[in-house]
This record gives sequence, C-alpha cells and structure tokens, in this order.
Amino acid sequence: MIYYVIASAVTILLLLVFGFFWLRRWMQKSDADYVLKFIANNPKRASLSIVRNGSDFADFQSDELRPLASTVKIIVAIEYAHQAANGEIDVSERIKTHDLSRYYIPRTDGGAHETWLRSMESKEFLQGGTVSLEEVAKGMIAHSSNANTEYLMMRLGLDRINAKLKRLQLPKHEQIYPIVSRLIIPYEIAQKNKLNIFEKADAKKVQTLIEEMSHEAYIDEAINIHTKLNEDHDGSYKEQVNLRAWHNMAFNDTASKRGIRSTTSEYVSVVQKINDLSYFTQAVQEHLRPIMEWPMENHKNQEKFYHLGGKGGSTAQIVTFALYAEDKQGNKTELAIFFNDVLGYETTKLSNSLSAFQLAVVTASSNWEQKLSKLHNAKNV
Repeated sequence: MIYYVIASAVTILLLLVFGFFWLRRWMQKSDADYVLKFIANNPKRASLSIVRNGSDFADFQSDELRPLASTVKIIVAIEYAHQAANGEIDVSERIKTHDLSRYYIPRTDGGAHETWLRSMESKEFLQGGTVSLEEVAKGMIAHSSNANTEYLMMRLGLDRINAKLKRLQLPKHEQIYPIVSRLIIPYEIAQKNKLNIFEKADAKKVQTLIEEMSHEAYIDEAINIHTKLNEDHDGSYKEQVNLRAWHNMAFNDTASKRGIRSTTSEYVSVVQKINDLSYFTQAVQEHLRPIMEWPMENHKNQEKFYHLGGKGGSTAQIVTFALYAEDKQGNKTELAIFFNDVLGYETTKLSNSLSAFQLAVVTASSNWEQKLSKLHNAKNV
C-alpha cells in the first residue's frame, strides 16, 4: 500500500515538473498565430489597427481606450525631433549620466536603463560620464529607458509634449505625465495622511486612498514628484522614499491601471505620419527617423526594408506596440496593437510572439491577408 502511495506521489510530481518545463518552453516560443487567436477570443482585452498602402488592412476594437505603457514614448520622440529641427535643443549637447540617474529607480524598468548605459560604454559613446542628447533620446526608444524619458519630459516640457497631441489630431489620447514619478505617489500620499508606508496595514490604507483619487489629482501628484526628482541632485529624496522597501504588486497594478491611454486607431495614425515623408518637414524627419528606426541596425532588416521603426511597451498586465515599415518593393505598412488586463503566461507569450506577428503582417503574405480578413469579418458578425 505504501509503495503505491509513494509511486503515485512520484508520478504526480514528475507530471508537475514536466508540465512546468513544457509551459515555460511554450511561453518562450514565438507564435504569430497565438497573437491573432488571442485577439479573436478576447475582444475586451485587445485592439488592432493595420494600414497597408493607405488602406485599412485590419481593424479590431480600434477605438477602445487602452493603456499605452512605453509606446507613449513615441509622442516624446516627436516633440524632441520638432525642437531639434527648430534649433531649440542641441542634439550633440553632452548630458551627464548623473543627471539622468535622478529619474532612475532600480528594478522598476526591467533593467532597461542599465542595459542602455552598458551599450553606451561598449560603443564608446560614454565619455567623461556624459552622452549626447541624441543618444538619450535613442535610449528612450530603442532600450525603453524610463529615466531617459522622464529627463526628456523635463527638458522638452510636459506642456509642449501634451500640445503635440492636439497637433497630431489625437482627441482621445489622455494627458501625458511623468511615468517614473507616479511610482512614488504611494509614499507621498502616506506622508500627507501621516501613514507609515513601510507598515502593511498603513500600506493598504494608502492603496485605498490612491484608488479614490481623481484622475486629475493623480496626475498633479505625479507632476509634483517630478519636480522633486528634478531637484534631487544628491539622491537624498529617492533614498528617503526607499521604494524597494514598500512597493508591491497592488501598487504596481494601480500604476498600470492609471496608465496613460489611447487607441490603436490613434497610434496607427501617428506612425502613418512618420511613414509619410510629406507630413513632417524634412528637418523633423532627419531627427525623428534615427530615433525611431532602431530596428534598421539589423542587417536582415536592411535587406528587406527602406524604413522600419516602432516602439513597444509592457508591464505585468499590458503589452503594446506601434510600428511602421516601407519594404524594398515600396509597400508601406503601419500597425498598432494593444493588450491590457493580461496576466501570467499571457503576458509572456504575447510579448515573445509580437515580433513574429509583426513580421507576418509587414511581409503581407496571402495567407496572412486571409487570416486578418477572417478576424475583420468575425468582428462584424
């Protein structure tokens, strides 16, 4: 009897171990079809817009507001290019990495900022503790450095960045506000209400207070914190905040839900404007395309495309991407795809499958035209 109990327990354990490794391997495998199936089966959590040579190629929940995550950085890049073209900023200006570090909070960006710094050092772009302003902007897009993004928000001006939304004709796009500073909101709310953020009971009270905040109050708090980080030259404010000691998944979830939102319809229109050589001035394009077209550093992409650029974003609950392409046959494709309220294996699988999905779309094989047509038809049933 004992033998059978032990044998059964070992069998169950082996099945669990096998299942774990199978699931992990499956999540890591890129699968373009998985993305399409997820969209079809989860209309409340997914949006897709594709334009091919000026015509709608696919349209699915394209007017639904969804969190953007780091894809919002495209708007910051556009404002950067405009100010550079107008001579308001000098892209060759040397920026101290110490100044960028004011907006860096370790372990909150998936290692993006540190990876960017290492790349600057390996390419010998880091000189005397400084990098060019252009490399700061490239790091915001290619490496998705949140610290670089918030620094640029300070340099370019949040008012100027938000004014760009109207000029780009994005009426649904929500106000852009500091993305690093918002992580510190719980600490400031605790301070104002004389609560100890480091105690679990008080942390729960802080969570409730944040959930009750209006959207406007939340943004104002993030901007106030942004001002403090601007002045935090010695790092004493961040040390006092000590985010790692109290930040938890509940606070992280709230930050994601409070994230800046827009639609795939609006973002496909943004990347269309970049892909259209006549929309922005040549001077703007000369500063914008080097920032956005980081995928063109890949020799395989150079063989297939004249232009290929984009920006994605992800959190534990959000996966987004917007891109544009012009292939060697002159075909132009623009795509925006947003997922929200995704959890666990869904987030990992979608993130790992997006590149394959994007490649299938921009190459526009007849097989994929049929698949996207079925998705479009299913939407209208």
